Amino acid sequence: MRGTYSRWTERADGALVADILGADTSVVAASASGTVAVTVPNRPISPDEARMIGVRLIEAAALADGDRAIRR
Repeated sequence: MRGTYSRWTERADGALVADILGADTSVVAASASGTVAVTVPNRPISPDEARMIGVRLIEAAALADGDRAIRR
């Protein structure tokens, strides 16, 4: 059974957007183009925010890589 917590939301264009980041932070994974886009605040961030962004960037890299990340 699937839980109620998700880390990513799929947009109409198929790109995935990280959920739990603040309003001034965005991480988007686009598997169609194999790219990741990130927007970070123009202010100092806390260590917790930095870790959360870092984790989402790592996840986004794997998601954007899609099938290229799987060895067959």
